[in-house]
Amino acid sequence: MKKVVLLLAVITAIGAAHAEGETDDPAQSYIANLCTIVTQEKSSGSADSYIARLKTLTPPGDAASPQQEDTAFDEDEARTVVAAWMNLNEDQKKVARQSQQACQNATWDEYQSQD
Repeated sequence: MKKVVLLLAVITAIGAAHAEGETDDPAQSYIANLCTIVTQEKSSGSADSYIARLKTLTPPGDAASPQQEDTAFDEDEARTVVAAWMNLNEDQKKVARQSQQACQNATWDEYQSQD
């Protein structure tokens, strides 16, 4: 039951962010989705488990629809985002797990430092 509620919360958050058109940058979308995942978990997952979960949160692209082309899952970009999260030390992760915004800020800062 908890998993169903968690999944519904994640889908709602993603839908709201997508509807608001917050960003066209896939990295920011992946960071938002990743932070939704990590702020609701008790312990850290592996990079591969985060990638698998991000894939389920990203709608597949439709080549027939130019508007949906941008929604195709970009595994390389997702791996870069997950690497940014994984590069945070445990203290940073502990603080980041306290809120979606704290997580996004910490992960985005680390992501940008990888460029």
